Amino acid sequence: MKKLISTLLICTLLFIGCSSHNDSLDSSNKKNSTSSSKDIYLFGGKIAANTSSNVSAKINAKISQIKVDVGSKVNSGDPIIYLDTKDLQAQVDQAQASVATAQANLAKIKSGSRPEQIASTKAAVDGAKDAYDIAQKNYDREKQLLASGSAAQINVDQAEQVLSSSKAQYESVSQNLTMLQNGSTESDINAVEATVNQAQASVNTAKTSLSYGVITAPISGTVTVKNVNEGEMSGVGQILLTIVNADQLHVDSYVPQELLTKIKVGDQVNVKVSNINNGIFQGEISVIDTQIDSHSKDALVKVTIKDENNVLKLGMFAEIGCKNKVGVKIEK
Repeated sequence: MKKLISTLLICTLLFIGCSSHNDSLDSSNKKNSTSSSKDIYLFGGKIAANTSSNVSAKINAKISQIKVDVGSKVNSGDPIIYLDTKDLQAQVDQAQASVATAQANLAKIKSGSRPEQIASTKAAVDGAKDAYDIAQKNYDREKQLLASGSAAQINVDQAEQVLSSSKAQYESVSQNLTMLQNGSTESDINAVEATVNQAQASVNTAKTSLSYGVITAPISGTVTVKNVNEGEMSGVGQILLTIVNADQLHVDSYVPQELLTKIKVGDQVNVKVSNINNGIFQGEISVIDTQIDSHSKDALVKVTIKDENNVLKLGMFAEIGCKNKVGVKIEK
């Protein structure tokens, strides 16, 4: 109710308290007025839940199945939405294949070279050495012929090119033989191990994304909002569902400081909801803020509500009334 109405009723509250205060009233006052047996509603607010949670997706994917609808009861951890994860599964498979390849290369480099590999490379070195020696002799001969005037410069140039190519081939296979005979260096092994670790990290990332394909209920409660349907796309952070735990509903209301002395934590109150037929519910004052707003001179009062039939909805306006079961005469 508005603050003006609350102020007008302050004088009434000087004689009327909540149920815990009415017990001390003189029994002679009980007979004075039949209308005084009604509750006096002095403040109100919108119904809210102590616990609620919005359900959103962590990946962009098509929604393949929704297991709940508005009004469905869920428990924390229940799978409620399934996303299409075919592409994500393919990424996991590909990443795992990369790990297997990297691990095979690591095992190969750690095991060292096989004898037949060394023998084959040694034969290649011998052949390259023979070709190099021949190229060196041809080059020396062509230079001598050029000096005597029996050969052209072009012949020397061609011999030099063959010599250079033969030398490069001989040095290359010689290095390969040395590596095979000495085995892999520590830096070589470390490089391959880094490749394995990187591949495994890609697997873990892909598996994490895949796990987001099953969305579970973050809390126990009732689905109150459903924003998507099967076949639609879900975006990262998009609110798909809202779940409310209505086991404890409450009303937050601001009460003028003049009325605070007439109520206390634990007082039983009636909660009237005009949207519902016979909408009177049992409530209890659970919190009275000790701090008064400096501008409005009001304090926050929280009233918990018992809704055994689950008919109350979030956002409904509720009025809070002190229980006047005894009844007193209200002086004009």
